[in-house]
Amino acid sequence: MNIAVLSDIHGNHIALEVCMAYLAKQDIDAYCFLGDYVGELPGIRQTMDIVYDLQGKLPCHIIRGNKEDYQLYGLGEGHPEWDLYPSTVGMLRYARQHLTQEDITFLAALPITDCIRVDGMEPIRICHGSHRAVKEDIRPGGSQNREIFAEVEEKYLLCGHTHMAMDIWEYGKTVWNPGSVGLPIIEEGSMKAQFMILHGEKRCGKGEWTPEFVALDYDIEYVIRDMREKGLYETAPYWSRVTESILRGKRTTQGRVLCRAMELCEQENGRCDWPEVPENCWERAYEDMKRGKI
Repeated sequence: MNIAVLSDIHGNHIALEVCMAYLAKQDIDAYCFLGDYVGELPGIRQTMDIVYDLQGKLPCHIIRGNKEDYQLYGLGEGHPEWDLYPSTVGMLRYARQHLTQEDITFLAALPITDCIRVDGMEPIRICHGSHRAVKEDIRPGGSQNREIFAEVEEKYLLCGHTHMAMDIWEYGKTVWNPGSVGLPIIEEGSMKAQFMILHGEKRCGKGEWTPEFVALDYDIEYVIRDMREKGLYETAPYWSRVTESILRGKRTTQGRVLCRAMELCEQENGRCDWPEVPENCWERAYEDMKRGKI
C-alpha cells in the first residue's frame, strides 16, 4: 500500500504538475492532500482541476487548510474599502476571482481533519495545522505538542502548514510533514517541490508505515514569469515580491513580513488593524526582509 501525500500547493500548478508526473510512474494506491490549494501563485484553477481529476481515478483523502478557510470566511470578496491595501488582501481577492461557486461548495464540505484507515494497517490522523485548528503549528519540541498529541488516538499523524518537511517522534506519536509542493521553507540549497510517499507494510503481524520524502526540481523562473504575466505584482505588490524571494530560496514567510509591516504601521499610527496596512509599511518591511532584519 502506497499513499502519496501532498500539502501547501498554494496555486503553484507548475510544481504540482511535476509532482504528479513523477507519481504517475510510481505504484500509488491513494492520494492524500493536506490543504492550502490556493494562495500565493496564479495556478489556482489548474490546481483545483488536477485535484478533481484525480478524485475520479484513485481514492483521495482531502482536507482543507487555512487558505481555504479565508475564502469561506468571505475575505476574498467585497470590502471596497480595502482597495488601499493591495499587498494585504490582493491575493485573497485573486483567489476568489479564480474559484467558482462549485469550488467554494467543494471546499466548504472538506473537513479540517480525517483518518486514513486501511485494512491491516495502523490508522493515520491527517490535518493541515493540527486536528483542532488549521493554523496551529506542529513543530519539533513545540510547547503544545504534549496537549495536541494526547487528544489524538492514532499512532501516526500527518500535518502540513509549516512548509517544512518533518519526521519526529514525541509523546508516543510519529508525526510526518511532507513539506510544501508550492513554497517550501528550506535550510539551504535549491528550491524544490516537496511531498512524500507513505509505504505500508506488515511487520510481525502489524501494519506499519514508512515515509519516503521526495523533492523535485522544476522551472522556478517559469513560475516567476507566470506571476508577472498574470499581473500578481500589481494585484499584491509586496506580497508577491516576498513570494518571489521564497521561490528563490529566502528563508522567510509572508506572515513574518506582514507582522513586521503591522509593527511599523502601529509605530506610525498608534494602532494597526488588519487589513489596513499601508503600502509604505509593506515596502519598509520588505526592505527589512531583504537585509535579513526579519
